[in-house]
Amino acid sequence: MKKYLYGAVLFGLYSTCSLAQQAPAADPEPTKILTADTVAVTPEQPDAVDDAVAAPAQTEIEIVKAVGSGIKNAHQYVSDQADSYVSKRRQSYRQQGRNNEVFLQYGVADISLPSTAPDWGDARTIAYLQAQTKAREELMGELHLDISAEVARESFRTNKGPEFTPEELRSESKMNAMMSKLVAVVDGSLNTKLTELGIDHTEFDAAPMSKRKVMMRKAISRETETRARGEISGAMIVKTFEVTDDNDNTSVAVVLSTSNKMKNLLASLQNSKGQVVPEPDKPGVNLDHFLDANKANLMYEYGVKMLRDEQGYPMLVSFGMAGNDCNPVDYEECNDNRDFAFIEAQQEAYAHISEAYNLYGSMKTNVSKGSQREKVQTLIKNDDGEESLQATTTKLLKETRQMSKMSSLVQGLVGLAVAKRWTHKHPTSGREINGVVVAWHPQKEQAMRTFKAGKTPIDLNLQPSNRQSGSNQGASLDLMDISDF
Repeated sequence: MKKYLYGAVLFGLYSTCSLAQQAPAADPEPTKILTADTVAVTPEQPDAVDDAVAAPAQTEIEIVKAVGSGIKNAHQYVSDQADSYVSKRRQSYRQQGRNNEVFLQYGVADISLPSTAPDWGDARTIAYLQAQTKAREELMGELHLDISAEVARESFRTNKGPEFTPEELRSESKMNAMMSKLVAVVDGSLNTKLTELGIDHTEFDAAPMSKRKVMMRKAISRETETRARGEISGAMIVKTFEVTDDNDNTSVAVVLSTSNKMKNLLASLQNSKGQVVPEPDKPGVNLDHFLDANKANLMYEYGVKMLRDEQGYPMLVSFGMAGNDCNPVDYEECNDNRDFAFIEAQQEAYAHISEAYNLYGSMKTNVSKGSQREKVQTLIKNDDGEESLQATTTKLLKETRQMSKMSSLVQGLVGLAVAKRWTHKHPTSGREINGVVVAWHPQKEQAMRTFKAGKTPIDLNLQPSNRQSGSNQGASLDLMDISDF
């Protein structure tokens, strides 16, 4: 009788096994690594310049030096680097009495593909986005947090073991009678399927009737839910780290910094219509010279920076990048893909601008954790009578789920222009990276508004600087005074 009951179940299992065998196996997802610092503070004036907002974030030379340097775990390495950087910055602000004015958070992510993968460049960009998002989530949790927790405990014990009821035994007899009518059709096919699955059909035929019952259970669990939300406009990436370890894994880390002063400054720039007064005592860099001198290092810049030009005018400079997944020997494909990569990179640079001006986010996290100790007794009925077996198991149960959403919207921007497009091969993977730098300058906005109005432009007094802001090795520079935060 049992043979037929199990037969129907077995056909379902067999179908499931067949589908599982046809499903393609998931490809492994190896990783890689890179690392470097953003800016060094001079020992004579440790707090004169904020190394949090400087470019380039790291240099190609530093990346190459990291290869083969004995780094065993890229993720842990960049995490330690970011944590150390944030600790030093917070200590610096604390010494200035500004620890409650400027806020820093960091996030870490892994590049999910091996460097040999064609789309490794895009996987790298996504890793930077993941790290940035994690840092934003940490900041959001400080702004507004709702917390709920629930604890449940259960204790149960019985000495009444499992037993077969008369109804179950009668049901078994009825099923035997029904299934016996199908023996001629099913028997041969079932035995064949059992043999294909490596099961002895004679043993399967003798499968006994069984019943299971929980005799004792001790369990405890706690479920915690948090909800965070808030406006995180004005949060800029001020430092990045990227490292490839000895196992060819690559991880990245980004550090965010924000303050009300920066948020207010960005809001005033957005509404200024280009009417901004420069600060001559805060001279900065000639953007064109800087970008040309540091082309090899631009792939380590991500997000928006608020820089100043030679006259002290504030500039918003946004860095976007995308990979090229072409076959390196296919000339036309690489050129076509590069055009599309530039479009992607430019859209990413625009997104950074929008998020710096106006970004609102929410996040929900659920964590359940507990333990369960359970004693189960199984009653088995066979031709020789009944047999009772007991087993005790202990389980630790955990479940975690987290989701965040962030959105931004900015309309009517004037004066955003592409400052540079660049193409460079990553020094450790050899994959092509393409980037676009988008910049806003108040005098550029004035010029565009004048052009749109059909008026004669005034002298914008944009004098080029003879001072180059970088070297061909892409050395890190201090570009922003700490008072801008």
